[in-house]
Amino acid sequence: MIKQNRWLCLFLAFLLFAGPALPAQAAEADFASFLIDGDEMDFPQRPLHIQLYQRDQTGTFVPSDQVVGSFPLNRTAGNTTFYIQLHADGVQVTVDYLTDANSDGVYELLDGQDDPICDVVTADGRLTAWDGVDHRLEEGQIFALPADLLASRGQAVLQGRLAAGQEDVDPDHLIYLLSLSYVPAGGGEPQTLHYYLQLFQSVIIPSDVPVGSWYYEAVEYGLAQGFFSGTGEDSFSPQGTVTRAQLAQILWRLGGSEEGREVSFTDVSSGDWFLDAACWCAQEGVMSGVGDQRFGPNQVLSREQLALILYQYARRTGLQMEGGQSLALFTDGPSTSSWARVALGWAVDHQLLSGYEDGSLHPGQGVTRAELAVALYRFCQDLLEL
Repeated sequence: MIKQNRWLCLFLAFLLFAGPALPAQAAEADFASFLIDGDEMDFPQRPLHIQLYQRDQTGTFVPSDQVVGSFPLNRTAGNTTFYIQLHADGVQVTVDYLTDANSDGVYELLDGQDDPICDVVTADGRLTAWDGVDHRLEEGQIFALPADLLASRGQAVLQGRLAAGQEDVDPDHLIYLLSLSYVPAGGGEPQTLHYYLQLFQSVIIPSDVPVGSWYYEAVEYGLAQGFFSGTGEDSFSPQGTVTRAQLAQILWRLGGSEEGREVSFTDVSSGDWFLDAACWCAQEGVMSGVGDQRFGPNQVLSREQLALILYQYARRTGLQMEGGQSLALFTDGPSTSSWARVALGWAVDHQLLSGYEDGSLHPGQGVTRAELAVALYRFCQDLLEL
C-alpha cells in the first residue's frame, strides 16, 4: 500500500474524503477511530494548496501533481495526544510532513514513490522513518502519538531537508498529514482517511498572523499572557486599532488586577467593563485622561500616547528611565506633542516603537494590534524582565 500508487491513493482521498473534521474531538471509520485529547483545540476549515514532489532519474525531487481544496485543519496547543484505535487487521498509519519553504502558501509533500519520505507507526508503537516494510497493524491495537513526539520527528525531518539543500523552514509552518490506510480482506477497494494537524507550543495562533511575520512571536506571547484575545473565529486582526480602554485593561492585569479607587471620569460609569482598569491606571499615574475629566476609553490609542503610558508604567515600577532617541532623526519627529517627546524618544531607544521605512515616526497615528503586541512583548521581556 505504501510502495504502490501511494500518491494516487492520497490524491483520491483528498478529493473523496477531504479529511474528516473532529467537532467532538473524535472521528471514526469502520476500520479505525481517531481521537484528539488536548488542552486547546480548534478545527477551522482551511484552504490548502499542496504540491507533490517526486524524484526524477537522478534522485532529485521535482514538482509533480498538485491538489487544491478546502480541508479541516485540526489545530492544537499545549499538552496534546492523538489516539488511534484499530477496528480491523491490516491498517497502516503514516505521517507526512508538509512544509511551506518559501512562505507562499503552497505546501510541499515529498513522495519518493518506491522510497517514500514519510514516517510510519510500527506494531510496537514507534513512529519512525519508513524502512521499506509495510507495517500492517492488528485489530484492537491502540496507539498514542504525543504532540511532542510528532514535533520532534518533524524537527528531525526539517533538519534532514535543510542538510539536503532545501530552504530553512520554521517548525510552526509544518502541517502533519496523518494517514490511515486500509485494504479490506479479499482485495476490496482501498480506503484512506487523512487528518491535517498543526501543532502550537502554548496557544493557537490565528491564521491571519503569518509565521515569520515581524509580530508573530509577540502575538504568541500576548495571547499566552492573556493580554489579547482573538477578534473573531480564527482571527487576530493585526492591523486593527487599539482603544485606550483596551490598553488600560492590559496594564491593569499586568499590575495584578487590583481594585481601583473610584475616579471621577465623566465618560466612565459603574457598569463599564473597564471601570477597575481605568480607575487603577489613573490612581497609579499610568494614564491621566484626555482632559475635561474624560478618560477617553473609546478613543483610538496613538503611538505617542502608548509611549507616554509605558514610560509612566515603567517609572512606577522603579526602573531607571535612561536613554532616549533623538526625534530629530525622523522626518516628522518635530511634530510630536510636547508632552510625549521624552517618552517617545525613550520608547524608540528601547525598541518598543520604531520608525517606518520612509524615515517617519507618525507619533499621532493609531497603534495597530500588531504594534501593541510587539511593544508589550519587548516591554515585558526586556524592561520588566517577566
